[in-house]
Order: sequence, then C-alpha cells, then structure tokens
Amino acid sequence: MKRIYLLLLAPLLMSTQCESEEEPVFRTEYFIENNTSTDLAIVLEEAGEVVIASQSSQFIAVASDFNGFVPPSENIAFSSITLYRTETGGYEVVAYQQEPILDELWRLESEYEYDAAYILTLTDADLE
Repeated sequence: MKRIYLLLLAPLLMSTQCESEEEPVFRTEYFIENNTSTDLAIVLEEAGEVVIASQSSQFIAVASDFNGFVPPSENIAFSSITLYRTETGGYEVVAYQQEPILDELWRLESEYEYDAAYILTLTDADLE
C-alpha cells in the first residue's frame, strides 16, 4: 500500500521541484560619462582613485533589488559624487560635485528587462 502512495505522490513532488518560483532581481549599474575636454578622477571605496579619460565612460557601482531599478539617490554604494582634475603643477582640484545625488541629472537606459544603467553625462559646462 505504501508503494501505491509513493507512486501517486512522486509526480506531484517532482513537478513542484522542477518549477522555479524565484523572483527576478533588478540589476542597476551606475556610470559616469566624461564628455569634457579634460581627464577627471574619482575616488571609489573599492578601487581607490580611478581616472575617467576625456570622452570615455566609467563604471562606478552596481545595485540589486527585487522591487525595481534603484535610482542613484537611493543606492548604498555612494551618497555623493566628487570628481577632480589635475591642474598645472600636479595638484588636484574639485572639478564637479553632486551632493546630495540629484536623480534628474542621471539618464536611465534599460538594456534588458531586469538590467539597466544610470548614466551621469558631464560636459565642459558642468565643470567648476
């Protein structure tokens, strides 16, 4: 009798194990796009000082969430952005600062259903 119950329950057990009910995870990446005529530098906690060459883009952080994409102002990787440029003589000065983070200055680009990037694009007019 036990074998009959096992035979009846086996397909039910197998069907519940094959189905994946995992919730999707939204991945949000953050980039700085340097469209200025000068190289800029940022100090990142994990990587230290990173140079963002003129006319290039630099990844600065990533966030994941089950509810949706994380706006720049709500991520836990950074709470401000400070970029430096090197002046004649080799000393660094603040070229751009965003504190607090202003979401309206970042552009959202969605690559896939659950992957997107926020991009801060800087031009010479944005620099101090």
